[in-house]
Amino acid sequence: MLDIKFIRENPSIVKKDLKKRNDLEKFKWIDDLLKKDEQYRKLLKKEEELRHKRNVITREINELKKEGKDIKEKIKEAKELPDKVREVSSKVEELRNKIIYYMMRIPNILHGSVPVGKDDSDNKTLRKWGDIKKPNFDLKDHGSLIESLNLGNFDDASK
Repeated sequence: MLDIKFIRENPSIVKKDLKKRNDLEKFKWIDDLLKKDEQYRKLLKKEEELRHKRNVITREINELKKEGKDIKEKIKEAKELPDKVREVSSKVEELRNKIIYYMMRIPNILHGSVPVGKDDSDNKTLRKWGDIKKPNFDLKDHGSLIESLNLGNFDDASK
């Protein structure tokens, strides 16, 4: 998985790599990912500021209580903050999940020596080692092999 900092600093490299892979659907994801990342960082900062403000108000309430002053305004202000913090936190979590969704699906950068082609039929064989042997029996997939050796019964298992 690519680092978000790398994508932030080098979106053109990531897009160029996606173009090499013919993965044009994910090409749009990069711009969307960068927008969501910017929103995420702004909301995260706002969430931290609200939490800090809550801590400051709590200290001010304690100081006003010690001095014997009226604390109704501060208490009213303190009661509004948890709802704001929860609202911002839910948006932060939603954005984080979308960012992770994109990040998990954006492929790593190809090495410079990788040939560019439409699909794997354009790949080049660089070297072969040894003789390629042809088996003198029919090859079976793992399911057929398990059933032929009586190691499992898929019909009974599905029932």
